[in-house]
Amino acid sequence: MWRPLLIFIGVTAVVSFMFGFKIGSLTPGASESEVNYIHSVVSGNELVKNPLYLIHKLPIYVLFKLNINSLSAYRAISGIFAGVAAISCYFILREWYTNRIAVLGSILFLSSAWILHTGRLATPESLFLLIMPLIWVAVWMYNTTLRKTALLVLSLVCSVCFYVPGFGWLLLITAIWQRKRIWEEIKFVPMWFRILCALILVAGLLPLIWASIFSPKIILLASGLPVNIPTIRMIINNFVHIPEFIFLRGPSDSTRWLGRLPVLDVFSTAMLILGIYSLRFKMKHHKNQILIGSSIFFAVLIITGGALTITVLMPAIYILNAGGIAFLLQQWFTVFPRNPFAHILATSLISVSVLFVVFYHVSHYFIAWPQTPAIKSAFSHSLVK
Repeated sequence: MWRPLLIFIGVTAVVSFMFGFKIGSLTPGASESEVNYIHSVVSGNELVKNPLYLIHKLPIYVLFKLNINSLSAYRAISGIFAGVAAISCYFILREWYTNRIAVLGSILFLSSAWILHTGRLATPESLFLLIMPLIWVAVWMYNTTLRKTALLVLSLVCSVCFYVPGFGWLLLITAIWQRKRIWEEIKFVPMWFRILCALILVAGLLPLIWASIFSPKIILLASGLPVNIPTIRMIINNFVHIPEFIFLRGPSDSTRWLGRLPVLDVFSTAMLILGIYSLRFKMKHHKNQILIGSSIFFAVLIITGGALTITVLMPAIYILNAGGIAFLLQQWFTVFPRNPFAHILATSLISVSVLFVVFYHVSHYFIAWPQTPAIKSAFSHSLVK
């Protein structure tokens, strides 16, 4: 068992470093959005009134009650969720592709400047990255023979995901789509276990149900829809901003991004295009249907102007990036099926390209972004009011 143990320790160390290195001191202070969010969670009554993002709010509430005013501690909560997403990315890609693709794809995801920005701020936006472990759980449940464990995990996941805007729709649609398979699994467990899973689900949803009774707008917020009906102009602007932010120029927000650089670099954009193109040969696979369907659905919610951001699209984008790398290598190996030199050349070029991309994004976040003058004014707030 020494080899898996060493791999686990190494992966944990790398992920912890990426989301923990200077997490509290990289910026001169906290941003206004971080301060407002943290102080909105300090009251138990506020948690009851608005339990959305509950799994992110509860640790912050506990830290505040323990009189911990460390910015690092509050930001580390987001780092944990982002780290879980990065590890889940590896296991998903290892299930769908080879170990080489899994390593390269998960490294791209882990080092992405957008993921670093999201996972190292004390805001609940990091919860949108939980789509990655959700996919991992779905893949595991689809292949496992442990029916009781799978149903128990499903109950826990459902009770948690309804607190993240938009995720409830995804679970409901998937449950309707896979209703026959789910029912087949339910029939093989005893009645007492079905009741236990139902109680867990209901107990987990009680805070959300209670808050919705006194404030119906919580239902809209939990569904990822806007409270106010958006205008046609707002919908068009949101529609244009999705590809604009990803491929052309990023959002003008110094607390979350550097200048107006696009979210994806040239290499990642090319692999994304190849990954989407490769799906035309595999659209009958359930995994690809879920990937594309969920991406389109979340994009629609973003366009409506709800609480969702393009962060929720990042897991699918980087899975498709890995698919693009796999497709490129597959085509190359098809042309040179028995040439070892060609195989080594292709894998070396791809690996070097990934290393350059990692260097670009890490330099973007850890070197260039903290040195910009806008950072000093954007992160000039203190947690103690």
